[in-house]
Amino acid sequence: MVGLVLSPEQVKSAPPEVRAWLHTLLEAEYGGPDLRPGRDEHAALAALAPEEAAALLDRIRGDFLTTQVFFEFGRDPVGTAQVPPNLHRVAIPDILRHTQIGDVQHFAACLDAITATFRALRGDPDAALFAFDQGGGCYVHATTRQSIHAVWRQLAGALPRPQPGPEAS
Repeated sequence: MVGLVLSPEQVKSAPPEVRAWLHTLLEAEYGGPDLRPGRDEHAALAALAPEEAAALLDRIRGDFLTTQVFFEFGRDPVGTAQVPPNLHRVAIPDILRHTQIGDVQHFAACLDAITATFRALRGDPDAALFAFDQGGGCYVHATTRQSIHAVWRQLAGALPRPQPGPEAS
């Protein structure tokens, strides 16, 4: 077996056929519908409730990298990609860059962990949380994004604020 390690910059600057190949690898691993704008297959993506997002986080919180990937799906939308209204698209190269994951295999392992945990929570071995497009995008239901974002905001609000040191006096 040969491993492949690509930096986020390499993925971002890869020719369209290489990005399509990476998409094919992820699609083969995770399944999911073709999500070109205007398609209706996205209805199969599960909408994660805030309570489920919190429970999922509780189960993965021991894995720092997986937790980082999980929170990437709660980021505010960026970019101008046309996305159906009940979906949230995150560019895979952006996730790799924000989390500093050096290769697609580690990213895939994180998605595996999130997917397995989600399916166990739902008690549904076929539940789909993610889908991919040909342009290197990973999708979740818009409700899932909002739920993950709400968990992040709650967690960030619960953190103690740093106290000024003696030199601040």
